Amino acid sequence: MIKNLRTLILGTITLFTIYLYFLSADTTTKTTKIKIVPRMNIEQEEKEALSYLNTLRKGAGLIPFSAQPQLKLAAKNHATYLINNHTIGHYEESNKSGFTGKFASQRITNSGYHTPLVIENVSSHNRNYKESIDGLMAAIYHRFAFLDFEGDEIGIGIKQNSFNKHKTAFVYNMSSNALNQLYFKEKKPSKKALKKALKFSQNKNTKIITYPFDKQNDVPPVFFNEFPDPLPNYDVSGFPISIAFNQSHFKEVRVLRFELFDDKKKLVKEIKFYDYKTDLNKRLNKFSFVLFPLKRLEWNSTYSVTFVAIIDSKMVEKKWSFKTRNYTIPLHKVSNENRTIDIKLHQASIFYFPPKTPKDLLQKVRCSSQFDMEFIDKNTIKITPLEKSFLTTNLKIGRHNLKLNIQN
Repeated sequence: MIKNLRTLILGTITLFTIYLYFLSADTTTKTTKIKIVPRMNIEQEEKEALSYLNTLRKGAGLIPFSAQPQLKLAAKNHATYLINNHTIGHYEESNKSGFTGKFASQRITNSGYHTPLVIENVSSHNRNYKESIDGLMAAIYHRFAFLDFEGDEIGIGIKQNSFNKHKTAFVYNMSSNALNQLYFKEKKPSKKALKKALKFSQNKNTKIITYPFDKQNDVPPVFFNEFPDPLPNYDVSGFPISIAFNQSHFKEVRVLRFELFDDKKKLVKEIKFYDYKTDLNKRLNKFSFVLFPLKRLEWNSTYSVTFVAIIDSKMVEKKWSFKTRNYTIPLHKVSNENRTIDIKLHQASIFYFPPKTPKDLLQKVRCSSQFDMEFIDKNTIKITPLEKSFLTTNLKIGRHNLKLNIQN
């Protein structure tokens, strides 16, 4: 049991993963046009990141993370290392500037934290804390790190390149105060002592967590990529649904049904189901289950979930619902690319291009100085016309076509 807990939650081996939210968006322009990226208020971003992450944890039924200074120092050091060395990920090399430890376990103990048992989440090239956390929550292995039952302390470090502000690093180091205190007293604690420390936080958390949680709003509709990749044949799919059981309360879970329904109560049939046996990367434990919709969810739509299982010889049914993200500005689903769409001068509109294949992403977008463009995600773009045109404007959006009529 201790072995499984270490592996999933607070093992010395960190999650060797990275979720790059916009890396494949290669934008070229007919007219040179550089979009100014603002300088981050790092202190405010780190504060808001903790608040947002705790809002999600509490919504799921978990205790909030407390800010921990040594974990924060380790996270800041690693974020600085990533930016200064123009790299991504979890490893550090001793011959490079700012090295503080090859692994997260070494970096946190070098920062004064007593236990080496830590989980580290990292994302790169995100515009803000919300984009970083949303992306990591869509990446299922990262999600279970944020929503673990044992951790109760976190350090968040954010860094932005001073010259190329598109380049950012977000580092989250998570551990447990009970473990930290245990290792302060004993350098090599017994399995019994470790189990007791892990249970300390487990017992303060709810028995079952779902994500998205019941009645959650503003849920991103999409999952792109993660390493290791749970869906290697898909570059774009739907936001995964997960359920996890607190190991301090249960001994065995056998799933009978795990189903997703759209806003018309229609069963979403194209799915992948993963448990610890079917998970391609063997990252899930016996108490974690994931449903992957193989197609993107719709924007501004309510979905419902039904989960039925035999739990310690008793049949249990759990139902919940959530709503995907909505925008206050016009959002157009471009299914018919021959249709001309009316937009207003100087007013932003969002255009969603439903992927035609599992690898259909927006790349090589051509943008003239007539428009301001910004990626919402790899299938969705925000466009603001800056100049009037008396003719229909045709834009090439990757492999897609967009016809616009700009009105005053």
